[in-house]
Amino acid sequence: MDEKELRELLMQRLHMELMLFKDSVLIKKKEDIFAASYKIEIYVNLYEMFVEHAKLLKEDNIRELLNLKQGILESFYQEWMGWKDGLHDELSAYVCDRLKLITEMGKPGDGSGKEGEDGTGYGQAA
Repeated sequence: MDEKELRELLMQRLHMELMLFKDSVLIKKKEDIFAASYKIEIYVNLYEMFVEHAKLLKEDNIRELLNLKQGILESFYQEWMGWKDGLHDELSAYVCDRLKLITEMGKPGDGSGKEGEDGTGYGQAA
């Protein structure tokens, strides 16, 4: 197979993996679908990224992806789950700072970002 055919095969495989994943999720109960919402989002994002960047892959890279022991999307999802995400750290810092501010002020803010009577802002991240 030439590079163009391999790339087309890769796109077909990724599409099939996404459709099989969606099908497997849609037969579950509502609670299980809700619990899988993050995985659903990541699968869709991964698929879209592959579609967008597939043209940059070289023949050897495509062959490596096609020869993965498990699904390509599942493989990337599992790697992503082990990756230290900066968003979690930022959200955690925001929540900690916000809780500290609430504790110091003695009451929760209304989320409007308006200043308190003493001039400190409730809705502002530190």
